[in-house]
Amino acid sequence: MLEQSKFVNPTADRGLAFGSERQRIADTRKDWHFKLAHHLCDQAGMVFVEDLDFRIMAKGMLGKHTLDAGLGQFTNQILPWVCFKRDVYYGKVDVHGTSQECPDCGAEVKKDLSVRVHHCPECGSTKPRDTAAAQVICTRG
Repeated sequence: MLEQSKFVNPTADRGLAFGSERQRIADTRKDWHFKLAHHLCDQAGMVFVEDLDFRIMAKGMLGKHTLDAGLGQFTNQILPWVCFKRDVYYGKVDVHGTSQECPDCGAEVKKDLSVRVHHCPECGSTKPRDTAAAQVICTRG
């Protein structure tokens, strides 16, 4: 019989520790997603989200951060499931033009991503861009 080597591979144990650390991070993220989904269901009777393609977002400059946040898992799996269990209506709306449309009059107001305030020349509405886009999403839903 051959005698076993007395040398121990120093990287053998690291694989298990690294895997368990990844699992702990994934479990923490999932727990936070469930808590957020329950909080949203407590606040509203209906939940609408944009029908985003996260594969395209992942190819951008913040791709790794987008994937690390688990946004796809939250909007496509966890939030719909919690809404179903809590009897809250869940719906997806068309993503195109939500930040370019006026929530008050429906006029199309073209703006660059750097413009953070919505000003409508048609009706004179002025509000933060994200608030205006959220109101458009609610209207579409």
